[in-house]
Amino acid sequence: INAYSPIVLLNTLLFFNTKYFQLKNVTEHMKLSFAHVMRRTRTLKYNTKLTYLRFFPPFQKHDVEPDKLVGKRKRHEGEEAVEMVENTDNPLRCPVRLYEFYLSKCSESVKQRSDVFYLQPERSCVPNSPMWYSTMPIDPGTLDIMLTRILMVREVHEELAKVKPEDSDP
Repeated sequence: INAYSPIVLLNTLLFFNTKYFQLKNVTEHMKLSFAHVMRRTRTLKYNTKLTYLRFFPPFQKHDVEPDKLVGKRKRHEGEEAVEMVENTDNPLRCPVRLYEFYLSKCSESVKQRSDVFYLQPERSCVPNSPMWYSTMPIDPGTLDIMLTRILMVREVHEELAKVKPEDSDP
């Protein structure tokens, strides 16, 4: 987990997104996009600030009849935003800082896209290159290989096991 190279950073982001956003397969990960992941700050007790990333699952237009659409903020029921908070104790393992670093190594043209999150690493880049990633999405097969490794990590297994199926409304 770190940002030594483009592929290591991608694996790190995949790890955090699997663990904290509870994304368990390639299809779920492919729903991630720059437009649906936002950096937020919340004020806590004693005026301390907490920075976190929030993922708003994309609204699936084909799931709802057109006359049922109320507004931009209306989300499909059951698709709630999920968050991952910063790690102030260990900045090298902080998902917020690593996401910001990822953004800094991407082209400006992709930062508002709603159809991509994991980008193809540039073929010839070194750690101090200004751009690490192309504007092309990573191949789903490559993402699947990376995800298979991450799903074997005990820390991820334990986090995914904590999530209980949603109870039905009383």
